[in-house]
Amino acid sequence: MQDKEIIERLEDLIKEAIKGVIERLAIEERSLYLEEHPETKGNGFYSRSLLTKYGLIEGFLVPRTRDGSFRPQILPPPRKRAGLDLGEAVLALYASGASTRAVSKFIETIYGAYYSAASISRLTEVAEEEIESWRGRRISEEYFALYLDATFVAVRRGSVAREPVYLALGIRGDGSREIVGFWSSGGEGESALLYQEILNELRQRGLKGVEVVIGDGLSGLREAVLKVYPGARFQRCVLHSLRYSLRRVRRSHREALAQDLKRIYRAKDRSGALEAFRAFKARWQGRYPEVVRHWEENLEELLVFLEYPEPIRSYIYTTNQLERFPKEVKRRAKVIEVFCEPGALRKVVYLVLRGLEERYHSRKLRGFEELVEEGLLSFGHT
Repeated sequence: MQDKEIIERLEDLIKEAIKGVIERLAIEERSLYLEEHPETKGNGFYSRSLLTKYGLIEGFLVPRTRDGSFRPQILPPPRKRAGLDLGEAVLALYASGASTRAVSKFIETIYGAYYSAASISRLTEVAEEEIESWRGRRISEEYFALYLDATFVAVRRGSVAREPVYLALGIRGDGSREIVGFWSSGGEGESALLYQEILNELRQRGLKGVEVVIGDGLSGLREAVLKVYPGARFQRCVLHSLRYSLRRVRRSHREALAQDLKRIYRAKDRSGALEAFRAFKARWQGRYPEVVRHWEENLEELLVFLEYPEPIRSYIYTTNQLERFPKEVKRRAKVIEVFCEPGALRKVVYLVLRGLEERYHSRKLRGFEELVEEGLLSFGHT
């Protein structure tokens, strides 16, 4: 086979690889979009071409929705050129399980630059150092809100198991957001004890006080928070409780029960929420005592957000500020399928978080600065 034929064959293989990965990512993007927009449905695919640095790739199958409101973010607008950042390509390939030698060959083929296997190893070591430096950096002394949550991904440690990745996000008093860290422990379930270790680490990194911590219903989480930050309030995520409840009722009753629960957490004040709960209990106690008991036992933690001014309540009653993170990690994990080792997982999580961090730096959450200026929002708990 002539050199020209070899190059053409390589280019075709590269184009097919790019096409396959982007199509899979686009389909996953649509799945996430449909979860967030149940009012529409998937509606097959349309075909388009994509201009890349390797030439024109034709026949991309682009997923669409029935109402036409969805466009995959992985694909650039028509007539725009797609490209790959070298550093991100190295980390993404390494994270997918490729050997340093295979990554070196890929970089030489794609970018026309030779990196030895030893050079690639050094690049990934530098990346690891950068990640650890970022994870150990000093953070703000005080946050108004701190969100704690975990998502599960498949990691190979001899055998494959789904492991939690923990994340903490802080909101300052002016409404600016900061991802304060992520952790992966190797366990197969969430642990309140690990959350306590995470909070102790945050204190060592400079966090002296937090007004309210928002987390899910993990047993022992509230106690772990109060051991490290006894002056903090703990808000149990309302949407976690809502999902828990709807999974335990008949499909025919879900809409009515969801409406009754909405009257509780959409109440104007605490007295209105308690009145709505009493009505909810009277209606559903006979059919779903377990669901009613869940809300009754946790009502105090579920209604903490009502103690704050109405303009910022929507930021406090749920961990939704973290929702983008697990979706982005799972979108990338779906292509990788199984992380070859914990270091690969850290690199992908880091790439996702740095992307989100750029978005957070560009805008603040509405309402906070105005409330502080008006003297309606003050805090200072330790």
